[in-house]
Amino acid sequence: MAKSGHRKPTSFDVARLAGVSRSAVSRAFTPGGTIAPTTREKVTKAASELGYRVNSLARGLQQDHSGIVGLVASRLDTPLRSRQVRLLSEALTREGLKPMLITAERADNVDSLIESLLGYSIAGMIFTSDSPTRALIEECGRLGLPVVLVNRAGMSNWGDRVVADNEEAGRLAARILIESGATHLGCLVPRSGTFSVSGRATAFLEAAERQGLRAKIFYSADQSYGDARAEINALGSAVIGRLDGLFCATDLMALGALDALRLDLGLTVPDRMQVLGFDDIEQASWGSYDLSTIRQDIETQTETVVRLLIERIADSGLANRVERQPLEIVLRGTTRHD
Repeated sequence: MAKSGHRKPTSFDVARLAGVSRSAVSRAFTPGGTIAPTTREKVTKAASELGYRVNSLARGLQQDHSGIVGLVASRLDTPLRSRQVRLLSEALTREGLKPMLITAERADNVDSLIESLLGYSIAGMIFTSDSPTRALIEECGRLGLPVVLVNRAGMSNWGDRVVADNEEAGRLAARILIESGATHLGCLVPRSGTFSVSGRATAFLEAAERQGLRAKIFYSADQSYGDARAEINALGSAVIGRLDGLFCATDLMALGALDALRLDLGLTVPDRMQVLGFDDIEQASWGSYDLSTIRQDIETQTETVVRLLIERIADSGLANRVERQPLEIVLRGTTRHD
């Protein structure tokens, strides 16, 4: 039927070809539906032959939701975010949900994109970007739409949150550098800092000050490799040369700083300058960088985010929850240690 071009095959066509009831077809395509394996095999074979696809949006009109989960993300060109989005998409798919990606590079059009998505009986939203406004999240709350916020401030009265312990990250960074002998500290952050980046930078400065050290803070245009390298070069040896320990708010920035220090300014790492990052992206372990860092476990984060979303879908009356992700120190060749 599909090949004839006359009309799209329906579930009734699948049922007729498979020799089963219409309800059996529905159960075959419903996650967790009770159906005998032989019957499911008949249905899927017939559906494949006819070119039948489940209309998720139409199903959403009959059920509580369509199974679509809006996944809002920005900076997809960065290693951490691209991996985060991939893991979340795979985890949602395994749970029978359908991720729909909304890129949030331009804050002025994110809200309108999400508002249009709300008309499709979606199952929930996952925000990994700071772009959507508080008003939009509150609107999700008014609609009872499950929301999980990843590494975002508690800016709303709605939504569960999964966050890395940014205060602990800053304290760990200061401790690592100080215990390895650094006494003149610097912190490199992007000028437009996010909730996470700003939180750990502030905690780093405060932890250093408690040890009697006044760390200097430096701002790159953004949190990219190129911007970090450019900022270190702009500061030059006259400024950077006074330091012996540098904490970078992300690994990607640390990689740019390392290349500037070693290749452009001719400083040795870690003898002359120790460098510490945050995230533990894949590139941090590459031999040419061998970056010491503080790791946030993206796999565990993904499991927590999807679990909270599914629990919220099942019970919208749950109290708002905040789950903090543990951190792990990963010492490599850019810091001095035993």
